[in-house]
Amino acid sequence: MMTDAPPSALGGCAVPDVLAEAERVFATAIRDFIAELCLLDGGILIGWVQAGRHGNIADLVESSAEPFFKEATIAYADGADVRFDWGRALTVVLDMEFVTEPVTVFFKLILDGVYVGVAIQRILADQSRSFDLGGFAHALNGARLDRAPA
Repeated sequence: MMTDAPPSALGGCAVPDVLAEAERVFATAIRDFIAELCLLDGGILIGWVQAGRHGNIADLVESSAEPFFKEATIAYADGADVRFDWGRALTVVLDMEFVTEPVTVFFKLILDGVYVGVAIQRILADQSRSFDLGGFAHALNGARLDRAPA
């Protein structure tokens, strides 16, 4: 998990360990969405990215988030890239947004032949207090759909 988020993005906190921990918390919170998204054939997603079929990608993201998160919580931000580096696995990078009442997260979803990761670009949260990982995790959890016990 990578980040180049500016210190102000986390309410003034500039400690790199906090950024890495925020990415870990965030990735854990959206892991079921990511697993659902990865069910699509990679070749189809690559074709959509190369053809600029942003509507198709947005629909895929929406339908993958639907079973787990409230409506419009996770959205595709109309930006994608396919990276072909010689000797490395092909990588698809999607610009994404996670929006819930107390927090907004701008991030890149990195789909690689070897791993899947998130790179938080910016977190917008209540500026009246310092960034708190517990509050961040609580906000992420609050965006999930309530599920009846099985």
